[in-house]
Amino acid sequence: MDSNIVAAQIGGKQQSETLAISDGLTGFPEQQQTMNAAMRLDHATIVLVEDDPDSRESLTLLLEAEGANVCAVADAEEGVEAVTRLLPDAVVCDLDLPAMDGFYLIQRLRDHEICGGHSPAVAVALTGHTDDAYRLRSIGEGFQHFMTKPALPEDLVTLLHDAIDARAAG
Repeated sequence: MDSNIVAAQIGGKQQSETLAISDGLTGFPEQQQTMNAAMRLDHATIVLVEDDPDSRESLTLLLEAEGANVCAVADAEEGVEAVTRLLPDAVVCDLDLPAMDGFYLIQRLRDHEICGGHSPAVAVALTGHTDDAYRLRSIGEGFQHFMTKPALPEDLVTLLHDAIDARAAG
């Protein structure tokens, strides 16, 4: 995949045909330069669970460009293994995954955190579903945040930065 447009496909959907002239990360060169200047996710460990290979790659590039250590996996089972092994600062998880969905992952993560006495990781549900039923269910199941695809890179990075900082302070 062309690295000039890969990150513009956050959530698997291309946002603009003008992205081919971007710097290869978000499709918004000025925004990317501002975002990278601060490395807002520096040293944060993030588990990314996304079954779409292009979306997984673009999200990984975006988060790593902001300084995060990213463990990107394709399904809920791999995600459960990664979150229980790494105890990440944050989890970004698609809800519609093959075999077991993102709700399964968040339940297993929260059970592991409670049983082990670990601080809860920031959890962001990232989905194509826009209806309130998915939003309410995701929050009820243990996600703290809900974003619809395609997610704007600036919004996702800001959300993760603020939530990880609040977790560290709290």
